[in-house]
Amino acid sequence: MECELCGKKTDHLKKVKIDGAVMAVCSDCEKFGTPLENYRNKPVIKSVSSHSQSNISAQPVFIPQQKPRKKTTKEADIDELEIVPDYAVLIRETREKTGMTQDEFAAKIKEKRTSIAAIERGSLKPDIKTARKIELFLKIKLVEKF
Repeated sequence: MECELCGKKTDHLKKVKIDGAVMAVCSDCEKFGTPLENYRNKPVIKSVSSHSQSNISAQPVFIPQQKPRKKTTKEADIDELEIVPDYAVLIRETREKTGMTQDEFAAKIKEKRTSIAAIERGSLKPDIKTARKIELFLKIKLVEKF
């Protein structure tokens, strides 16, 4: 087995947390991180409220680690969304009706002018996030479920 930090081959690796990443490291490199068993079980002291018994001392309380979250429905729904086919014409005409230039429009929605120009030409399809910003600002419908 190899140390994930230095690459040294060894039989005994220890799991440590280094800068938020869990790594299997050799005994020489374990000093650079926090041993995983110590990291998980750090006690958190809860203070005792004043109206409860005053002779009880605060005791450490162990907080369990949270499991990684599954995809939320919002994230799962993004996979089912699609930009309407005539997005370029729709965006350009609506922007022109408001009397804004591409520079002004790009500044308002915090995008680059070149990106807006490419989207309006139809050579760049906006991602869902950008399309949502354009929808909110111009009050048009660009994203639909397929």
